[in-house]
Amino acid sequence: MVVVAGVGAYVPLYRVDREDVAAQTDGAASGETAVPAPDENHVTMASEAADTALARAGIDGGDLSGVLTASVTDRFAEHGIAAHVAYRYGATGDVRTADCGGSTRAATDALVLGIDRVRAGEGPVLVVGVDAVPTDPDDDGVAYAGAGAGAVVLAESADDPAATVTGVGQSTTGFVERHRLHGEVPTRLDDRFEQSTGVPEAVGPAMEAALDGADPDAAVVGTPESWRARSVLGGSDAEHVSVFDSVGDAATASPFIDLAHALETGAGDSLAVVVYGSGGADAVALEAGAVPEDGDTVADQLDAKELVTYAQHLRYREPVDYQGVAQ
Repeated sequence: MVVVAGVGAYVPLYRVDREDVAAQTDGAASGETAVPAPDENHVTMASEAADTALARAGIDGGDLSGVLTASVTDRFAEHGIAAHVAYRYGATGDVRTADCGGSTRAATDALVLGIDRVRAGEGPVLVVGVDAVPTDPDDDGVAYAGAGAGAVVLAESADDPAATVTGVGQSTTGFVERHRLHGEVPTRLDDRFEQSTGVPEAVGPAMEAALDGADPDAAVVGTPESWRARSVLGGSDAEHVSVFDSVGDAATASPFIDLAHALETGAGDSLAVVVYGSGGADAVALEAGAVPEDGDTVADQLDAKELVTYAQHLRYREPVDYQGVAQ
């Protein structure tokens, strides 16, 4: 058995009103988007989420057997996040670390790798998704480029688990449409073709394998394009739990943040985490357990916010230039 012993999320304090952003491009948008502070990076945001998850799990970092991270916006081409997060919690020595990336599906790549490690009897694993989506004033998606982090602690058992894993499914198709270079906004090809061909061929089999035909009470969804999230669920009646209207697109962090929010608010007895990305999809079925009460909830963080102007939003997101090297 594998349980989610603890769950946590981090949403940056700063938000930008999407109407202010859209007004600069003569577009239209509503809601708010999370903006990382100038001194926030992937490791600091990941650590904020992990702090809550580990505290709720009652597990010390030194007892972890693995630290797995997912990100598609880590600025380092060769550096990684996982080892730094592991060191932050004293998870050194005989500890497996791994950095997953390449597409939004990295979120469930890391999650399923963690589940497999716990099933193998290796011990508790910390899994973190963290991203700060790059912005380009000329890109249509600039108003929705969000940031944040989410974390889960997986273990073989817990006195009051946040959830229990009941199924895992995956489907790799090799269908790849979207691509993005480091630090740039994505290039999309034929959205309609992907919607009719890539998504159903990947998502359908993954959900069937994880859920065995059952319809969960609620679901969280990760997709490369936020507008596609609801359609990924197809004909499912599951409640789509999402904080997109307040956070924006946080890439691999979004399904973890949404999962934390779903468990904290008691969205349903049965949950599904469904993530579609270039090349396939994954689904993880969960049975909800005890609702976490300690630590900052996602709802708390959504309420505690400070609005910034459009100009501040762009300035805060500029890469820090340290001795001539963009970080």
